[in-house]
Amino acid sequence: MTKDIVSARSRNRMREISSNIGLDELSACWEAEGFRQVPVLVPRSGGARKARFDSYADGIDWTDTDQAQRALSAFEGMLVAFFGAGGVTPGMERYYDDIAREFTRDGFQISPTLQILPIGEWRPEHSRHAAKAYAEALRILRNARNETQRSHLLTAGMEEERLRDIQLIALNGYFEGKSTGETLNGEGKTDILIRINNRNIVICECKIWRGPKSLTDALDQLLRYTDTDTLRTALLIFFRTGDPQARIADAIATIQSHPGCESTDATRADEDRQWSFVIRGNGTPGKATRAEVALIPYVIA
Repeated sequence: MTKDIVSARSRNRMREISSNIGLDELSACWEAEGFRQVPVLVPRSGGARKARFDSYADGIDWTDTDQAQRALSAFEGMLVAFFGAGGVTPGMERYYDDIAREFTRDGFQISPTLQILPIGEWRPEHSRHAAKAYAEALRILRNARNETQRSHLLTAGMEEERLRDIQLIALNGYFEGKSTGETLNGEGKTDILIRINNRNIVICECKIWRGPKSLTDALDQLLRYTDTDTLRTALLIFFRTGDPQARIADAIATIQSHPGCESTDATRADEDRQWSFVIRGNGTPGKATRAEVALIPYVIA
């Protein structure tokens, strides 16, 4: 019989701490790694939070390397939710020791920053969670956008490919060479793809604004690059116009009018000039059923 990569004892320790994590946050830890709830065939004791934990954990083949690794990433999210982003605080050491002891038996270590790694291995902090890496990628792109906009002499007349390359340089300064351009995924070559630990973190499409139709085409093109495990994307739109704010408003309205657009998140609009959308897929086999699309507008010379 094939041995579980993560033992039942370690899983039970994580089940115990789930009682101290909010239901929505608990679900977010699992769903950020691509897991969905399944029916619990054998109900066990515990409240709603443990039942929520079971609804994800029971759907995992713990002998499968990929599934177990993604589950460990979900567990890392749970550890952060339980102990706090700053790590283990005084008074919480006994909980940490109990959990770490079980994972050590499975051949894993828990770092001070709550990463779960094979004993003796190291992993960059940015690769801990797909959701966190996506947020970091967007932060880097927003900062690169701000610097790009300040460099009018550099961008004047610059073609789309060179504008993309500037963003790649910024991303690779943080992601240690994990960002690539013109990379095959889905039904074509993406402008920018960040892939860490054999998982796609974000796919970006870069376009110079040439009217609403050009943006609709770019969005449809972006969605063709998604797959069942690639749900996070970004549109980097470069505006060369005398009235950029009006054209950015046109871009937002264009995405909102897309037949697959389900929601708009403008919470980062005022401070960060980023709009996020959830776009429903068209049902094509192998493609994402829903994709997150971050719009980051650039106003350049």
